[in-house]
Amino acid sequence: MTRVHNNLIGSYIPSFFEMNISTDSDDLSIDKLSDRDVTILFHEYIHFLQDFTTIYGLSAIYTHREYISSVINRIYKYSSKKFHVPFKIEDNSDNVLLNRDIISFTQGDNSEINEITIKDINKTYDELLPNKYIKEIPNITLVVNNDDYITFGAIAIMENMAYIMERCCSPRSYEKSPEFPYQVAEKVAEFYSPEFANDKYKVLALCDISLQSSNPGVFFVKVMKGIAENRISFETPESVYDHLYTLDVYDYGTLEQKTFLDAYKQRLIQIQHLLKEYIKNMPMIKSYHKWIDGITNFSLKWRESDRYLLLNMARHQDLSTNRYWANVIHEVGTPLMSNKKGHYFKISPHGSTKDMDVEFFRAIREIESLFESGSVECSMYNWCKISNNKSINNLCKRTPWKKSTEGHLCPYALLWRHWKLSGYTPIKQ
Repeated sequence: MTRVHNNLIGSYIPSFFEMNISTDSDDLSIDKLSDRDVTILFHEYIHFLQDFTTIYGLSAIYTHREYISSVINRIYKYSSKKFHVPFKIEDNSDNVLLNRDIISFTQGDNSEINEITIKDINKTYDELLPNKYIKEIPNITLVVNNDDYITFGAIAIMENMAYIMERCCSPRSYEKSPEFPYQVAEKVAEFYSPEFANDKYKVLALCDISLQSSNPGVFFVKVMKGIAENRISFETPESVYDHLYTLDVYDYGTLEQKTFLDAYKQRLIQIQHLLKEYIKNMPMIKSYHKWIDGITNFSLKWRESDRYLLLNMARHQDLSTNRYWANVIHEVGTPLMSNKKGHYFKISPHGSTKDMDVEFFRAIREIESLFESGSVECSMYNWCKISNNKSINNLCKRTPWKKSTEGHLCPYALLWRHWKLSGYTPIKQ
């Protein structure tokens, strides 16, 4: 997300490929927006890339996917065909609760602090729920300002990475954001090595590589300690990639040590399959599968053949002529984008027909919200209304799952029927 002086000016919803830009413009084409709005959009677009081009982003997608599958499989066991929401998973038999724990602990804090001074950095541990694989998970605790404690994790690294990209690619149009989380990775780097931290491209590369770990905060600090103790050094930002691509990472999902590239490729192909499993065996979703294949192929090409892509993009100081960003949009398009009015837009990948693809994730998120927090009303109502969706009626606001019996299916109803939930009724607790 992007925030200036406590005003949210942009946001991205991880794992569901959706962003919001706080603008009144009804044309989110890059060449039609103001420099300020393009810069905000660019920040959120970096989060979009983090979703499917990093092991951490892919692991978060996996956790959401497995949570939804777990809930649905448990619902099938209710003979009364009624279940309570929020849905409570009572056991960890399928490791869904464990995976959610791991993501939660490694995310770190996301509270905002305008100015921070780091006094000390410590490794601490969080105890995981009982399981046969792992008892605890390490994290990084920062002692800041008046001896306050903040956990430095994936969220801070993602935000600082996007903020560096803003400042590099749009030096005249970015707006100042709170130091936590938007500059804290740079401050952590400075705590260990002011010389390294002085090169923003090196910090950018380390942020990106750290997100290729299951525990980005711990990995980032491990590398910086190595620099401080003269065990490793980097002459150029490119050498950060070159060196770290040769190292092994620990995958909390498989409990194995693997090279970055091997671990990434395995997780990427797994997510490609699981995302397709959301909707399958239906002719109408050909474009949805094509979109998933598109981001998968792009991601693999980037990490396997063009590891300096982000650095090349960062070194071009004008978003309107940044061919690296333009090429990425050309290949993968954009996530689902909305403005301040709640109007939705997208840029499709080159060669794709205008059809439903990334929009399906909006409906998937609605159903997860029903399971997780008991949100009964479908918040897609206004979007469908603006889109002139002919299936809009009063059920949308009270019982959208009942629309699965209608002839014309909205995305929510299509998923409910496709997941064989027709006839099952959520009861709000």
